[in-house]
Amino acid sequence: MASEMTTSVNALALDMLTFSGLLRIIRQPQLAENYEARAKYLLANPAAKDVEETRAWVRLTLQGGAGGLGDMYVQKADGSVDEVLTRQYMELLQKMTDFANGGDEPSSLLQQMGSAMFAHGYTYVRLVEVVPTGKWPFRRGRTMYEVMTAPGVTRLVDSTLLGGAVGYDPRGSRRDMQECQMTARRMFDEGRTDDWVHFSSSQVIPG
Repeated sequence: MASEMTTSVNALALDMLTFSGLLRIIRQPQLAENYEARAKYLLANPAAKDVEETRAWVRLTLQGGAGGLGDMYVQKADGSVDEVLTRQYMELLQKMTDFANGGDEPSSLLQQMGSAMFAHGYTYVRLVEVVPTGKWPFRRGRTMYEVMTAPGVTRLVDSTLLGGAVGYDPRGSRRDMQECQMTARRMFDEGRTDDWVHFSSSQVIPG
């Protein structure tokens, strides 16, 4: 029985690793990294309680409805659909869904977490990359942010598109936007790459 469970956990972890690779292709780098880390953790910790924790985590990443992981597909370099990889992506997404829907029902705490984090259209931001551009003495930096609007629903934008991605109203005060960006930069400089910054309160939400 223990051997059967270990085999099942190993298969799940390998599916999660493959899924993480496809998530990178569809430009979901942070979610891909999280899936990879969770899969490696599961391989090292195949106990039942760790499987259930993983199930609850996967469940959260699959929420989001329209614009979520189920609405995405793999593109070729020319922008057309890569039918082979998209089919593999959809098959793995279904496996993740089947796994997430198995076991116990989501705990009330998890349900509250999901409801509270994304109530009223809240969005979350983190700085993921700073790329120097230009030549000295006109050298500047291009900043890339990851914006999350629902569990598992993220997009990468540069600083020029950040306002639109988080729903910033340019007719309002710039203070909220500036504080959010400054907090995101502080988290980046401190190496806290898993943490999110809530827009518009600038509250830090541990990843």
